[in-house]
Amino acid sequence: MANLEVQNLAKSYDGKTKVLKDISFAVNNGELVSILGPSGCGKTTTLRIIAGLIPETAGQVLVNGKDITKVPVYKRNFGMVFQSYALFPHMNVFDNVAFGLKMRKFDKNTIKKKVTEMLATTGLSQLAKQFPAQLSGGQQQRVSLARALVTNPELLLMDEPLSNLDAKLRLKMREEIRDLQQKLKMTVLFVTHDQQECFAISDKVLIMKQGRIDQFDTPQNIFHHPRTEYVARFIGYDNFITVTAANRQDDHHIKVGDTVLTTVEPNQNAKVLTIRPENIHLNLADVSENTFTGKIISREYLGQSFKYAIHSAIGDFQVEEARQKMRSSGEEVTLTLPAKHLHPLSE
Repeated sequence: MANLEVQNLAKSYDGKTKVLKDISFAVNNGELVSILGPSGCGKTTTLRIIAGLIPETAGQVLVNGKDITKVPVYKRNFGMVFQSYALFPHMNVFDNVAFGLKMRKFDKNTIKKKVTEMLATTGLSQLAKQFPAQLSGGQQQRVSLARALVTNPELLLMDEPLSNLDAKLRLKMREEIRDLQQKLKMTVLFVTHDQQECFAISDKVLIMKQGRIDQFDTPQNIFHHPRTEYVARFIGYDNFITVTAANRQDDHHIKVGDTVLTTVEPNQNAKVLTIRPENIHLNLADVSENTFTGKIISREYLGQSFKYAIHSAIGDFQVEEARQKMRSSGEEVTLTLPAKHLHPLSE
């Protein structure tokens, strides 16, 4: 498998509107990296340029240090798995998986051996003679994956491969993809708009916004240390407190109204403080730091927890709390924002 490096990639369709703006990142050998972002952010365009399906306006794509930017798609040893499966309906599973090998002029014995091994690896041996119309969505996606892998590609590109599956099947397939990726030590670039999906399977996550990279890091670092307000909102942070030069007391203390908030992380460049709903505590005893009062104005039952909208003198907060009994609307509560979970954001 390969090391992928993207350098200063840009794309414009009309010479004015920039779809991609100076995209640079690297995927190491054997890593699964996800590109995450909403529709229209440029993630699929990035993938298609890397695949060679569309030309770049500027920048380079390197594989194992070799510039392949101008190499045509059919000469790039990449595997691709699409959202739509793209199986040939008139071919059975065996022939669908064998297609890429036939195009590469492998002999019949080699094709039979490689396809048989790949069907076994992907759990499709019993379906070899079935046609796509006879398969479930998950089985079709597995065939698409086997077809992409049987040619032993340097890089596997996956564009929203699970978006057509129901929730239960998505969960099963993402586990299968991760297990197979680690077993075969594949280098994978995986495009998705689903945060939970990509965090579950990725070694690193690249979050895009309007054609730019907003953060590129491990899922754990992004989840616990978002770099910008955009990233924080995208991954589920609901609470934001505006910071100005006037209310910053020092690198770890900010006064909002009559409340002084302490942060563990330095806040000297902070424009906003953020905290996840589940990290706010209600009615903790014997705690004074980062504590203030508020009133519950609405509530929701989430199954394993309750979510409250709470109004306070320093702003409105979303709080998620796991407990047996739901609190009442209008109830006065004390909110505690633990300093270790209160993150300063510079953008």
